[in-house]
Amino acid sequence: MKVAVSGKGGSGKTTISGTLSRALASEGYDVLAIDDDENPNLALTVGVPREQPVPPVPNDLLERVELPNGETELELSKSPEEIIEQHGTDAPDGIQLLKMGEVDHAGSGCMCRAHSTAREVLSGVVETRDEVTVMDMVAGVEHLGRGTTKDVDVLLVVVEPYYKSLETGRRTRDLAAELDIPEVQVVANKVRDDADREAIEEFCADNDLTITSVVPYDDAIRRADQEGTAPYDYDPEGPAVTAVAELADDLLSRHH
Repeated sequence: MKVAVSGKGGSGKTTISGTLSRALASEGYDVLAIDDDENPNLALTVGVPREQPVPPVPNDLLERVELPNGETELELSKSPEEIIEQHGTDAPDGIQLLKMGEVDHAGSGCMCRAHSTAREVLSGVVETRDEVTVMDMVAGVEHLGRGTTKDVDVLLVVVEPYYKSLETGRRTRDLAAELDIPEVQVVANKVRDDADREAIEEFCADNDLTITSVVPYDDAIRRADQEGTAPYDYDPEGPAVTAVAELADDLLSRHH
């Protein structure tokens, strides 16, 4: 099963990605967590200590090869197994983490090559590894324009109960349809009360969006971040972590 997690910046997609990875790993599955965000924070959220360096995957792993018809395409110069073995970072519960890149200084240029590498790794993983892959996407909808998520089984769109976030969710669904992603589901995040829930439910009903999980607002998420701890380790029985664990069970029941 391959799951991509997207959403507007600040929606909590990295929190969902990291906590989902831990919940799936705790069920005994081999989990590959891919951080494809240009401002990577997935390592801390899956439980890698913040003082531990997490080197990014090199950006020179793609090579252009000529096809029999004379056209060319980009291919990985190493297998997904080699990339994971040589460039992956060990995380709690046996998770393997790949950080695809980061903007480390002003004027460093675009991240297109890193995202292309992520796309090819994700594509190769489906053919060679029997595990669950969770990819934390760059914020917004640009990754869909690049086709980074074209090989996923499920796209989770994390939304908050306000219009800009919900509208990003709608645009994400529309673009995902062009990539023939089999399943696009909404995760309603940071839901404080019935009014928040009703706002999300009304928007989703009006725009043909399906809510698969409602994650309540939980101040433990903020406190975990302040302490540099994964939410899953800070308060494993908290309402937000519990909701994401239930989401993991639901995904497993439908795709395994």
